[in-house]
Amino acid sequence: MPEQPHTSPDPGIESAAESPDSLRSLLLTRLSHAGLEPEAHALLRELLPEERAGKKNGGRAEPIQLRSITAAGWRGIGPRTTLELPPGPGLVVVAGPNGSGKSSFAEAAETALTGRNSRWEERRAGDWQKGWRNLHSPDVTPEVGVELAVGERGETVTVRQTWHGNKLDEARVRAEAADGSERKPAEVVDVEALDLARPFLPYSELGSMINGTLGSLHDAFFKLLGLELLAEFDGRVKAAASECDKTIKHADSLTAPLRDELTALDDPRAREAAQALSGARPDLGRVRALLESRAPAAEAELNRLRQHASLAGPDLREVGGAVARLRAAAAAAEEARYGDAEEARRLARLLESALEHQRRSGSANCPVCGTEDRLDRAWAEQARAEVERLQREAVAAEGARKAGTVAVRAVHDLVQPVPVWLRGETSPLASLWQEWAQCRDITHPRELADRVEQAATVLDDACRQEREDAALRLSEHDGAWRPTAVRLAEWLGAAEAAEAARDRRKHARKARTWLRPIIDELRDERLRPFAQRSQEVWQKLCEHSSVMLGSVTLAGTPGRGKVELGVSVDDMNAPAYSVMSQGELHSLALSLFLPRATHEASPFGFLVIDDPVQSMDHDKVEGLARVLDACAKDRQVIVFTHDTRLQQAIAHLGIKATVLRVTRQTDSVVGVEPLTDPVEQALAEARAVSLDPGIPQDVAEHVLPAMCRVAVEAACLGTARRRLRDERGMGLRAVEERIASLDRTKTYVSFALLGDERQHAREAVERICGGGWALVEAFNSGAHAPLPDVGDRKDLVSRTTALATAIRRSTGPQQAGGAR
Repeated sequence: MPEQPHTSPDPGIESAAESPDSLRSLLLTRLSHAGLEPEAHALLRELLPEERAGKKNGGRAEPIQLRSITAAGWRGIGPRTTLELPPGPGLVVVAGPNGSGKSSFAEAAETALTGRNSRWEERRAGDWQKGWRNLHSPDVTPEVGVELAVGERGETVTVRQTWHGNKLDEARVRAEAADGSERKPAEVVDVEALDLARPFLPYSELGSMINGTLGSLHDAFFKLLGLELLAEFDGRVKAAASECDKTIKHADSLTAPLRDELTALDDPRAREAAQALSGARPDLGRVRALLESRAPAAEAELNRLRQHASLAGPDLREVGGAVARLRAAAAAAEEARYGDAEEARRLARLLESALEHQRRSGSANCPVCGTEDRLDRAWAEQARAEVERLQREAVAAEGARKAGTVAVRAVHDLVQPVPVWLRGETSPLASLWQEWAQCRDITHPRELADRVEQAATVLDDACRQEREDAALRLSEHDGAWRPTAVRLAEWLGAAEAAEAARDRRKHARKARTWLRPIIDELRDERLRPFAQRSQEVWQKLCEHSSVMLGSVTLAGTPGRGKVELGVSVDDMNAPAYSVMSQGELHSLALSLFLPRATHEASPFGFLVIDDPVQSMDHDKVEGLARVLDACAKDRQVIVFTHDTRLQQAIAHLGIKATVLRVTRQTDSVVGVEPLTDPVEQALAEARAVSLDPGIPQDVAEHVLPAMCRVAVEAACLGTARRRLRDERGMGLRAVEERIASLDRTKTYVSFALLGDERQHAREAVERICGGGWALVEAFNSGAHAPLPDVGDRKDLVSRTTALATAIRRSTGPQQAGGAR
């Protein structure tokens, strides 16, 4: 749904809220006017992330609408049943009593598109996991599927999930175009969009989504609003300060042990170095001068010796383990060849096609050779078992191939390049290291294992010899001072890094102090349209509630954030979960769900909401009908409910909606039929009886008057409800309470035409439809005894139609003396 317009004191912020891709440029603009020190400014410029590229189609997936939902052998649905849905935006109410199977359709759509079911995720008990298959259809292959209209052209694509085992995870998902070609499910339905703007709200989530910190909703809002860059930016600045802390602590940890070592050494240079390290802040310049006091050539030679003395070659233990794993993976990959995996998949698809043919045709004859009764039940069971075996074989082969690739990469990661200071040398050590480094170019597992094992052993031996030789020469060169000087040089490097880190940390802290309020400001500004939309939904749902929903804000960062709700009762702030009724909590859940699910970046042109009416009073049901009607202006809104109050509210408010009724017969046979206008439906049923020559006259004389009476009473109720709503401003609860007091056809007619006035009903009826009162009296007498003068059946239905039409067209309460 488009964001609501709003005003902002800063044009830059308004621009950011309207353009999801402008955060980086907005931050740069803010930074240029921040007045920070140059170092803090440079640090922020350095750490500011780049904008991530959007999708090829401009950052939005192709639009999707639902055409139908199909289920078989699934939950409360036995034989294959399809729920056809009207195309395009509009409100669809799928009604039916508890246990009729209507929620099974909602769960089927959710499972087919998302691969998950909210009710399963909350109920991990074994009995629930075992009860997902329909008990009355053990021979039906369980499946759920949706037919979608994808893209601007409305391409038909069916996404179907089929189970070939008794476990929930033994399912296969396929997407198929109208021409039968197979599509990748991820190309049809954007997985990230499903996560961010999920169009499904099951009943189980109406309560669960508002418990706790709303962390998942927080993270979804962050991504929808394009705030990931802000979180990443803040994280980088925080990490920079943390890294400085680590560098400083490392240098501090080296100082005390080195000072003790220098103090214990009988050497003037050691004593001078100890003095340099003893102040409140070590004298780095003095230490540097002390280390650089010898001739440059000698110092260069010593540096080279130090490098060789600290030379670390391959870790033979790590190399040995990696090589062993590589050889094992290579053996497994050779045993389960990838080509065999493709063949197994091909055979599995072939058997699945044969099973599908047997299921569709219902014939056991072989379609290839014509052998009769060849494809019987035993063959089907054997074929399904073979499909499962082939699929396991293919998965095993693919896993072995991937494991081999991972093992090769792990060995490559252990092979280090030639150290920079060793490059260019012509020594045997440099040559051996070059041979070791070249192992990264080998991709064949067995060759790589052999070469790495050999090269590592040779190089490790050479490095060990080189270290020993260099250490001996160093000790001979400078005696006891030199090892200490080496450690002093290492300390100096760490201390110099810490010196720079102290300065960088100071600027990082100032940068973050500046950044935090900017992030909060931009985040709240981008969230504002969502908060406004949530408040609008809440006001419609809870118009007469004393509980008010105020601000909706995001606190924290993705993975550690929460949604904070400003709730008040009679202008007093209160925690939401402690003051709201169950109906109000469900209304709050809808208030948070709808802005997210109807975000303009969502590709889903539909919403599926299961049983939102429970726990709501009549006023909230009216508000719900208005909210759903508003959403249905530009979206397909499908609501499943067993509560008839939603249908009453829709009729009461004059909302245009398609109502489908779900019925369930024995053995889980589920049917779906549209609910038409009650007057037209009653007249159609009466007309069908009147035209049926097989119905005896005496039966028709009893049945037809009763059916016609139902049509007239339905017309009276519709007219009465309209007038109570429009002329008296009564709400749904008051209307239904007033209607419930009517008990006879004459009182129905009188109330519809005269309001509370019960006199002169005959004159009012005759005024709008001549002969209508006699017809009403005939209804009453025909309900208790045969009518001797019913006459022509079609004429009775025709006169009933005229009376019902006149009552429905009546524009105001009638009086005996004329229209009032």
